[in-house]
Amino acid sequence: MFKIVKYGLIIIAVFIIFFPAIRSILVVNEKPEVVDVIIVLSGEAGRLEKAAELYHADYADRVMLSLATEKGTTPEEAVEFGISEKHLILEKKATSTYTNALYTKEKIEEYNINSAIVVSSDYHMQRVELVFDRVYSDSGIKLIYVASPPNEHTKDRTPHNILFIAKEFIKLVGYWLGLYKFIDL
Repeated sequence: MFKIVKYGLIIIAVFIIFFPAIRSILVVNEKPEVVDVIIVLSGEAGRLEKAAELYHADYADRVMLSLATEKGTTPEEAVEFGISEKHLILEKKATSTYTNALYTKEKIEEYNINSAIVVSSDYHMQRVELVFDRVYSDSGIKLIYVASPPNEHTKDRTPHNILFIAKEFIKLVGYWLGLYKFIDL
């Protein structure tokens, strides 16, 4: 029992000391290119703000909101950011990063889209890239991954943030193992 506690404390200490480096492993942020659509995954408001920035910079003339019913990615909020309502594509069924990929792929095929920028929070992007690449692997659709800027909830070394990033790592391991097909991560 003592060994388990000892090793647990060592793991926690390493995680705290190397938090910035560990956190940076999660970040995928590619250079944007002109595409057919920008896909925004539900979650934090910063994601929609980044998508609007890309939209206004003419990287795409359409924006797909995945889980368009969740606060932070509603059509009304997109319009507030200056995205034309007629340029919105709404996906309303997703419940996880995996189902974001499944249901956005259905919409992309429905709209005959060939390329997309996928936007999510920076700490979420490693998992996004992993699952989207798996789901879209046979589609021929070009995907580019662009992260929204870090937010106050994840960039500082507070106990809450360390736990938050640790949970993201656990989810990432679950995705590496393919568990997303069986449980809603």
